[in-house]
Formats: sequence, structure tokens, C-alpha cells
Amino acid sequence: MRTTPRKPQGKGALARSDQHLAFRRHRLALAVADPNVTADTLRQTIADIAQFGPAFYTDFLPRQGLSSYWHHSLEQHGLADAIEPAVRSALKQARLSETVSYMAQKAALQELDRLFEAKGIRYAVIKGTHVRELVYADPALRPASDIDLLIAPEQRLAAVDALKGAGFALFVNPDVVSHEASLTRGGVDIDLHWDILRPGRTRIDTVNVLLTRRRRSADIWGLDDADAVFLMLVHPAFAKYVCSPNMDLNKVIDFTLWATRRTIDWDAVAALLEQTGLCTAAWTVLRWYAMLLEPGPLPVPDEFVARIAPGPLRQRYLARWLEHDLPTRWLDKPARIQFGFTLFLHDRPADAWHALISILRARRRQGDDPLLGIGQQPQNAAH
Repeated sequence: MRTTPRKPQGKGALARSDQHLAFRRHRLALAVADPNVTADTLRQTIADIAQFGPAFYTDFLPRQGLSSYWHHSLEQHGLADAIEPAVRSALKQARLSETVSYMAQKAALQELDRLFEAKGIRYAVIKGTHVRELVYADPALRPASDIDLLIAPEQRLAAVDALKGAGFALFVNPDVVSHEASLTRGGVDIDLHWDILRPGRTRIDTVNVLLTRRRRSADIWGLDDADAVFLMLVHPAFAKYVCSPNMDLNKVIDFTLWATRRTIDWDAVAALLEQTGLCTAAWTVLRWYAMLLEPGPLPVPDEFVARIAPGPLRQRYLARWLEHDLPTRWLDKPARIQFGFTLFLHDRPADAWHALISILRARRRQGDDPLLGIGQQPQNAAH
């Protein structure tokens, strides 16, 4: 079934509640995510934001990667004068800075494409640096701290050698060397991934499946439309603990724009989630998105949500974690989150057990990874 997204009919699979007050700032920040937002609704949002003071614009929005998007929305609706001059100036300055950063990253992407194509290295640009090129009115409205690249595990050393030959310095964090490393040159940072999560999180080898179906758009290789949705729904579940402060709100806009502006094969998304054992993780991320975007609907078909939903008991358990924002409350106690939350994001107990054993095995072997011998360790290497 290939279908364009439609509005869900509210059958309870992602039931919402007016009691979700923990994320009020988040909801206000995401008012600009509504494709039907009007000048009147945005003006009311600005009035509601007043309770949080100027720091909402000068601190919260930048941390969420939304400064440029807000500056653009205010200009688009003729409301630039509705906020204080100092705040307006700060948003404008952030937009200029993020535009310069985008231009540097775009030039690096074009260089990397030529480099990898010449050396026969299969790659796909993933996450924000891919999404912004295809669905944002202006890609520079979506800042990215780095360029995320997915490569096949068997080509990681070749990719590192190619990038080092192009002048990039390699930094290897022992805690995550099982699936990623970082490279930097000047003001451009690259996160090189050879797995989408820690090895063992998925039932199958996902990387080669994704790279086999990659597509070329905007002069780069990126994921298939459905595969991009899959990654948007599973990566934040484990890497960002769904709703913790590590989860920037621009990822919510990424998802809503992608789901409404691309033609998504939702059956293909569900099938890959089932094959990897990560339906529950995707449902939980969608549950949080529904909380943030209420009362508006998610651009996801009802039948897709019903297909990936866990049982009622687990739904209530995971929803409680979100409603009480426990990932944020216990962010300094990661063991509580990992054992009380992320293990429950796997579809079956066997999947969770396999993930746990694989993670422990990878930690025992991480000291033997050859990348540790050729790269530097970043400061504050804990991940």
C-alpha cells in the first residue's frame, strides 16, 4: 500500500491528554510546525510565550535548532515587529550564522560525494543533513551540528582513509567505536556511521538493506523515503531517549515535513520495523510527537499506527515515562533509563536480551578496534 499521509481519526492508538504540561514550551516552539499556521494563531503563541521571557527566543529556540525557522515564520507572517528588538536581532543573527554553516556543510557534501564516488565507497547522507535538502523551503533553515553519513561496515576503514587524505582529522570515542566515529576539518564535522544504533539493537543487518535502496537527490545519495521515516522513528528512541533534552525539536519538524511532502510507503516502513523488532520504539516516538503537536493530528495513517502499536499494558507503561518526562528526570542515571525504558522499546523480550548481550560484548571488544590506533580520543569521551 503506497499512500500519501492522511489525518488519523483519533481511535486511541496514540491517545492524548490535556494533562501533558511538562512540554508546554515545546508545544509553543512547535507552533510554527503546523503547515496551516496563521498570523493570528502565531500572534497568540507569541503572547503565550511571554510567560517564559526573552530566554525562550535566545536560549530555548537555539538549543532546539529552531531559531532560523522561527525567524523565517515571523517574517513570512509579517510579525517580526511582534517581538522585542533585541530578541528579533538575536534570531536574525542566529539565522545568518546558521546560513554560513549550511553553506560550508553543503560544499563539504559535494566534495565528499566526489571523493567517495571516485573510490567506490557506498554512502548515504542521513538525518537532518539529508532531510533539509528535500523538504525545507530553504535548507539553511534547518541547522545541523554535523554531517551524518552511513556507510557499509566493511568500508569504514576505506572511508576513514579517504577522509583523512582529504584533510579531516579522526576522533574516536571508545564508548561508541562499535558503530561510529567523528572527523573534523575546519568548521565542518562529520559523524561516520556503520550501524544505525549500537550493534545488536536490530534483529537484522540494517545498514546494507538501507544502502541497497538509497536514492540520489540534490546531488547526494540519501535514504529511500520510507527508510528515512524508519530512521527518524527508531534512532531518537535509543540515541536520544525519545524526549530527553538530547532530542532537539527540529527533528519533530523534520518528521512532519517529510511525512507531508514526500510520498511514503507506510507498509514498507512497518515491514522494516517488524523485521528489525523496533515497532515499539517507533510507536513511542510517535506517541511523544502526538503529545507535542496536540490538538493537531499526526500526518500518519491510522492503520500504520495500529500495526506497530505494542499491547495495552506496554502502551500505558511507556506513556507514563513520557508524561512524567522520566528520561529527563533520570538523565544523570542512564542505567535507570536503559533498564527501565529503552529495553522495553524492543518488541520482544528476546530482542531486548539480544541487545543487552550484544552491547556488553561490544564493550568488552571495543579496546581492540583498529580505529583506536589511528584516531584521537575526543575530550569528554563519555557518550
